Amino acid sequence: MRLNIIILLVSLSFTACKNSPEQKTNSAEMYEASELSETMRTMVDFSKQAKTSLAEGKHIDSIPAEIWEMAKATGTRDEHLESDFQTLAGPYFEALRGIERGDSQSYYYRKSIDACKACHSRYCGGPMSIINKLD
Repeated sequence: MRLNIIILLVSLSFTACKNSPEQKTNSAEMYEASELSETMRTMVDFSKQAKTSLAEGKHIDSIPAEIWEMAKATGTRDEHLESDFQTLAGPYFEALRGIERGDSQSYYYRKSIDACKACHSRYCGGPMSIINKLD
């Protein structure tokens, strides 16, 4: 009798788990990065290369064109439309213009990273650990 009850409980448990509506499916939902997210990844890549170049005493030759479109890039939550975002993007672009002019590129590089930190600490709470490594 006891064995029958155990078998019944195990069978019920198996059936309940098998038919659970919370059961995960085998197909994974893939995250698709927004235009803004992709642009910021380009910004990080550029900044890593720029930091290395400056540390080696080399000149930064150009800014990737995609970065100049950052303020127009569609964000996950339409950040590009908000005035706070547009205002915080301004100092970043000013720093990039300094880098492009060739005026004290180390100074303007630091200003660009400071602008990233300001935006991510006040506006979107982004990946500060990544930004801090660019300093």
